[in-house]
Amino acid sequence: MPKYIHSKLSAQEGLVMSELSERIGKAAGNAFKSGFNCGEAILQAFRTEGGLKIDDNTMRMVTAFGGGMGTRELFAARWLVGNGHQLFCWAHQPQEKPLPEVYPYSKEYHDLFVKEFGSSECKDLMPYEFNTREHLINCLKLVNRMGKFLAEYLESKGFLK
Repeated sequence: MPKYIHSKLSAQEGLVMSELSERIGKAAGNAFKSGFNCGEAILQAFRTEGGLKIDDNTMRMVTAFGGGMGTRELFAARWLVGNGHQLFCWAHQPQEKPLPEVYPYSKEYHDLFVKEFGSSECKDLMPYEFNTREHLINCLKLVNRMGKFLAEYLESKGFLK
């Protein structure tokens, strides 16, 4: 079952809940409540609270990842870093990183994500029928927590300040 509270894992892994990560988590939840899907909501929170310059085309691209990419498989919030984390890694560093330097972040974040949430698959994190009240409440809680978790990770790596 998903964890909704700040767990001990973050402290053990060197992740620290900051004021910024709290704001990003809250903004992600608010964006979800206003109609964004899970992936869009988290990205929007980083646009507004994280100060990252994420263009509208990137936002459109993330739309397709909501609802586990329509199959309830890969969770959009997990995808943001696993495959799209370059948006964050390069946000404050204009030069591209060589792939051997980028890939370890993907694996590390994936492993932390699964350790924290139990899975990276939407169907595991969302045990309720799609678009029911229970589903939407659960998704809201997860979006808030995952926004915070992602911000903590990015701050710990120096990608978000």
